[in-house]
Amino acid sequence: MNNKRTWVVLGGTCVIGRAFAREVAKAGNDVILLGKEDEDLALSANDLRARYPEVEVMTLPLDTANLDSLTKTAKQCESVSKNIISVFSALETVYTQKECGKDLGKIKNMFQINYFSQVYFLSAIAAVLQKQACGEIIVLGSAAGEYGMPDNYAFGSTKAALHIWLQGFQMQMAQYHVSVTTVKAEDWDTVGTRHYSFWQKPIDPQACAKACLAYAQKGAKIRYFPWYVFGTVLFRRFLPYVSRHNGTEG
Repeated sequence: MNNKRTWVVLGGTCVIGRAFAREVAKAGNDVILLGKEDEDLALSANDLRARYPEVEVMTLPLDTANLDSLTKTAKQCESVSKNIISVFSALETVYTQKECGKDLGKIKNMFQINYFSQVYFLSAIAAVLQKQACGEIIVLGSAAGEYGMPDNYAFGSTKAALHIWLQGFQMQMAQYHVSVTTVKAEDWDTVGTRHYSFWQKPIDPQACAKACLAYAQKGAKIRYFPWYVFGTVLFRRFLPYVSRHNGTEG
């Protein structure tokens, strides 16, 4: 990317959202952090300003409970940006299948945040990027959306729906020279009750953020992170009855 960007970061208070904001700010790009909690947004913004004083850092509230407000938020991003706008979304909420079984409202909440909020916002800001005829959109998906597992298939279904939507969105935006990259990360932090093999370890947020940016710079459409997640997906898709899992069913 040769031109300076203003990166709009959805989920600007989550660990990977913060990590990505640091990564792009380090490269000299401006940042707009979107999130729900004002205090957390302020902390994230102040951290970036302290690290990279030459970069402009802005915050805007993201009201995922009011989908109609997201069009206004997208317009605000356009009005405050002085550069080419690009978007990174790490927006998600997660409940185990056991939690969903006790409270069905948690399923609705996951779809509201993991699917509808992102679809509404990306649809709204798409016109801005189309007008630019350039820019990048990166969405953090999940390997959980690639196969159903007993402990988190409700969560996985929200990611699966988002992945399918992004496939069509990617083809549409490509006509305007805007790249859309879906990064399907291993779902380490989505459950917490799972047992993993000896070679697996929790995701390093900064490494994930750096990889996401590198994928977008190469114009990649879909990537898995870490690299071996693709093998895990193939194994669980094609050998579901051989695969062993210690999760808790709802």
